[in-house]
Amino acid sequence: MGLLGQLPVAAAAPAYMAALAPTETQPAQGWGTGLTAYYFSNGSLAGQPVLKRQDEVVDFRWGLNSPAPGLPADNFSVRWEGLIAAPGTGRYRFVAVTTDEVRLWVNGRMVLDTWDGKKASSKLDNGVSLAAGEKATIKLEYNNAAGMAGIQLHWVAPGQGQQLIPTGNLYPLGSPTTPDPAGTPPVAKAAVAPAPRPEPAPVAAPKPAPVVAAAPKPAPAPTAAKPAPAAAKPAPAVAAAPAKKPAVEDEVTPVGDLSGLYVITVRSTGKPLEVTQDRPATLAEQLATAGAPPAADPQWRLEPTGSGLYRIVVPGSNKVLEVLGSSTSNGAPASLWTYYSGYNQQWKVEPTGDGYFKLISKNGRNKALTDKDSVDGGIQQWRYTGKLTQQWKLTPAKASEEPILAGANAARKVGSNSMSVYPNPSNGVMQMAYSLSEAKPLGWVLYNQNGVAVRVSDYRKQPAGSHHQTLNFSSLPAGDYYLSLTVGASNTRQVVSIRRPGADAPEIGRDAAERP
Repeated sequence: MGLLGQLPVAAAAPAYMAALAPTETQPAQGWGTGLTAYYFSNGSLAGQPVLKRQDEVVDFRWGLNSPAPGLPADNFSVRWEGLIAAPGTGRYRFVAVTTDEVRLWVNGRMVLDTWDGKKASSKLDNGVSLAAGEKATIKLEYNNAAGMAGIQLHWVAPGQGQQLIPTGNLYPLGSPTTPDPAGTPPVAKAAVAPAPRPEPAPVAAPKPAPVVAAAPKPAPAPTAAKPAPAAAKPAPAVAAAPAKKPAVEDEVTPVGDLSGLYVITVRSTGKPLEVTQDRPATLAEQLATAGAPPAADPQWRLEPTGSGLYRIVVPGSNKVLEVLGSSTSNGAPASLWTYYSGYNQQWKVEPTGDGYFKLISKNGRNKALTDKDSVDGGIQQWRYTGKLTQQWKLTPAKASEEPILAGANAARKVGSNSMSVYPNPSNGVMQMAYSLSEAKPLGWVLYNQNGVAVRVSDYRKQPAGSHHQTLNFSSLPAGDYYLSLTVGASNTRQVVSIRRPGADAPEIGRDAAERP
């Protein structure tokens, strides 16, 4: 792909107010340890990551080599997520030095997008407002299709030149409100950023090793006068937040993993949890409830998002239960929206005793899902006070299987998971079947002839046994595509063809030969 080029892009974001902090307070900077990184063995960030680690800085020059063992040298992708702290208040410009595809969000706003061959727009180059003493969210996605690979993430601070974003200003995934330790950051941290640059070649191997082993953290405090404060202070600070979480997680999930399908009922009335939306049901949602009794209680699927949190999913769709508008206020209504990893879409599921649970939004401060009468606004979030309207029972439910298309069982099976697609060719509506020898996470990606992902499913854990799901690609142009099924870390690919004009898809439960 030639030499790496620069793609400077930034976007405006709301400025933060740091006036309330005392002038003696050390700004939130210098204590960072890098970003959380996920490495995928495909170019679309699909499926389960092959590698998860913490990268001190985004400064990689892989060239024609693989970024890490188990990953290909071509057609791989990476997602870095975490927090960023500015050394001073002002507008910052971000620069991605790469010739590959990237997307960058700072403080929840996209400031760079060259994904799918898009060109960087100079209209976005207007800076991002950041404030000292505050941490903002940051997410960077990278895709290498083939050839030379590498990326560095720089910023241009107010009144300064372009430079690599130092380790001390980058934090792994966590809460922006978690304070840094008091005092002065370790001196060695400030030198972390320049260090990788003189050694670009071995950056892929040496850099992860110290991060994973957490060697850089103890090592930075070997100064003469600061060993005691630097070693003593980071330890409680770093351990303070994580130390609490494991304790909470032990209490949150005393019965183990709560992943599964449930009917969720409120303790006060026994009424099932139901959140409606003003839109027609999708085909997948209709099929998911096909054959179910008309008065069947709504079902919800709990899927872990990490750190003892869950997303609460509408079966047969990618919609999840969320707090509308990411509000942290009492009385904010619950809603359904496509999952995008928002804090308002993740829930702590904590036992209250007697087999009931409270559902606490990660976005709010101890705000619990609360059942209100429809006259009072329906399902809302309120500060948890132990009311019966805030306690919920999780009753395991059995998923309604989609009816199998007649003739689907005779379709050709490929791969270790007996993947089959029927009908193939089709008019865009088809059914994919597969089997699992044990419970595993699973997802699929549909690629066009240029290798671009045009449809991507959620990646979810499914139980052992035979499965099938209906896929609707009728809105795509006619042609040949590649349907890639990812089960755990293995992939099975099959060519699927969409033909137009054509007859309607075979009726469910009726063989094509029976049709007039």
